[in-house]
Amino acid sequence: MNTHYFIGIKVPKPISREIIDARGKTNLHQTHKTLPVVDDLHITLFYLGHVEKNLIDQMSRSFEKSDWDSFDLSTNELSHFGNDLTPRVVYVSLEESEKIKQLQKKIVEVISNYLDVNQSKEFNAHITIAKKWASNCPMSTEKFSLPKQSFEVNHFSVFQINPNRTPRYEEISSISTRKVN
Repeated sequence: MNTHYFIGIKVPKPISREIIDARGKTNLHQTHKTLPVVDDLHITLFYLGHVEKNLIDQMSRSFEKSDWDSFDLSTNELSHFGNDLTPRVVYVSLEESEKIKQLQKKIVEVISNYLDVNQSKEFNAHITIAKKWASNCPMSTEKFSLPKQSFEVNHFSVFQINPNRTPRYEEISSISTRKVN
């Protein structure tokens, strides 16, 4: 099986724990096949899929040369992708942020030097808490309650996906803020 990768921002553990606790008050464990654990909560900046390891290393070195400032993100509300009754992905949305859009755009520019990039979908920053609908009963999220949480983004990472392990996402490279002087 080929190794797959993505670029993302790991959600700080205290916030991840609160999100998982809030998810526990829903029936998402009954309605969805995949429920990420605390250590796997993240914001995907770009899904790479299968890429040769040497290209991952080259991209990581290029990311380290990119200038970007740290910024804050804030959680918003529960939302979903797909049908309202049987959503394929349930997630915590984030407040609108130009900084994360700029960072994602810079990342795509770097990646496009190494791979053909199809950027047909608009970037929607979010934290997935459940995916892959698998139920006949209706979803119940009324008791999901998460106070607004803010956190600083001062690095992003390249993650390797390990589908048969928990946690599934292994950080293989971390790229820190490089402020422009």
